[in-house]
Amino acid sequence: MPIPAIIGTIASVLGWIGIDLGISWLTSDSTNVEYVRGLDFPSFIELYWLSLLLYAAVMLAGLWIALPKNAGGRGPRYRGRIKQLDTMSKTNYIAALAAVLVSVIAAVSLIPMSDAAGEDLSGTYGEATVIEIAPGFEWRYTPEFPEDLTEFVTVSLEVNDGSVGYVDGSMVIVTIPEEAASGTTYNVVIEASMTEPVEQTAYQYVKFVVVDGLSVSGTINDIIAGTRIDFSPIGESDMSGEITWTVKAGTELPAGLELADGKVSGTPTGIGLQTVSLTANCRGETADLVVTFTVYSKIVGDSEETIASYGNTVSSRTITNAEDIGVTWTVSEGTLPEGFSLDPSTGVVSGSSTEVNETVVTITGTSTHGPEQTVTKQITIRSEPDLVLSAEDGILTYLNNANAVTATVAATQTSQISWQVSGYDGATVSDGVVSVSNPATAGMGQELTVTATTAYGQTETAQVRLDVEDTLTISGDDLVSAIVGTAKQTSAFTVSGGSSNSISASTETVGLTATIQDDCLSVQSASPMQDAQVTVTVTSAAGQTASATVMVDVYNVLVFSSQPTGGAVIYPM
Repeated sequence: MPIPAIIGTIASVLGWIGIDLGISWLTSDSTNVEYVRGLDFPSFIELYWLSLLLYAAVMLAGLWIALPKNAGGRGPRYRGRIKQLDTMSKTNYIAALAAVLVSVIAAVSLIPMSDAAGEDLSGTYGEATVIEIAPGFEWRYTPEFPEDLTEFVTVSLEVNDGSVGYVDGSMVIVTIPEEAASGTTYNVVIEASMTEPVEQTAYQYVKFVVVDGLSVSGTINDIIAGTRIDFSPIGESDMSGEITWTVKAGTELPAGLELADGKVSGTPTGIGLQTVSLTANCRGETADLVVTFTVYSKIVGDSEETIASYGNTVSSRTITNAEDIGVTWTVSEGTLPEGFSLDPSTGVVSGSSTEVNETVVTITGTSTHGPEQTVTKQITIRSEPDLVLSAEDGILTYLNNANAVTATVAATQTSQISWQVSGYDGATVSDGVVSVSNPATAGMGQELTVTATTAYGQTETAQVRLDVEDTLTISGDDLVSAIVGTAKQTSAFTVSGGSSNSISASTETVGLTATIQDDCLSVQSASPMQDAQVTVTVTSAAGQTASATVMVDVYNVLVFSSQPTGGAVIYPM
């Protein structure tokens, strides 16, 4: 039967046209359609009842057309379940079902808001007063009227987008939802009406534009102790108004910091984690900003240092740093000599060697926590054998001896040695050779101190004996008379000065024998002589000499050289 089929088809088409016309009619005045989001059920029903009624009618009409009819065309035919559907009924059913599906989708997601959903209503209510307001803020307004009308006026809301406003007495209160997105607009039209003594109505159109509220940010980098902080927290708000900063209630700034004119500045005195808690305020809206940063200890280095090993173990100074920065040490310049090593945690170089060597290294300490810090230290490492001195026998000289007398002090093989001698004016030393010349003071058993200092810092001393003889002199008999063939001695000679002196005698006279016995000169001759000379010489251990001249006369032995018979006889008178 074609007619029911045509009717079903026409009804389906009209259903589609009805949906389209309904949407077009409802949105005819809207230039910025916004669809339903987040409305509660009562608000939804209040705003969209007409749309819901239209779509319900379309759905019912489609279902009625699509269901099979009985023979009289008076209603649906049921026999427990539908036995069969003719071709037209199937077509009508599918068309109606599609109309229903589209209606449901449109009802849920395409229903436009009322004509106050943020669109421009100035054509109806005049120019709007635009209020920029952040989510969660409340706007309060008490309208004022001519004095003679105030008692008769009733204030209500003609348009109340999203039910954001209400009237409390004569005060209009608008609260922006916390979840409202920036850029969202809410139209609120305030209606002032009176019925007596005359009937009047007036409107005020207020458009609320949601802007970003107060947001705060800011960071303070980790610092090294002693570093000054100048921190300006950032506060932003699209609402006009000054942003002020205070220290958050119940907290204090770290010691050394202060807040002034919106800036936290100063030099923190503490070490470790620091917390700055601030509160920003803009037109009553507050936001807390909590900033943490860490103050790390300043790395500690050391001055240049020289260590020297003479076969013994030596160490450089320990460099102590706070644990919070975790300093590690490495050799950054040069190479440690054999026998030496570096402790990476303390910066100590230690070891031993007897090799004659000098090495300069630079070690660098680097922090492993916090801002990078480095510090360097130069260490000179010296090594050589132990210095040992050995001195020869002492120096023996005499007063005013122009000839230098020396003694040698031997040393083990080390670095360059500098020498010094003390204990006697005029004594000198060079390369271990001690020299004394022209001594001005006599004295036996004096002591010279010889000091040897190596270039690598060893110092040793040796003692050298110094004997300075006094001037040597000799005196005694200057004439001796002897008898031929008989030895004759002088008295003992007197000797002064010198040391370990020895006396000798000499003569150039032939036949005269001169010897020293017990410091006495003994002469003897086999023949008589007159004015013979003997030189008596005394010699000291240091080589001084002194002499005395002794004249020697040797006489014949007294005997008779004649016989009595040869004499004259005379008679006495």
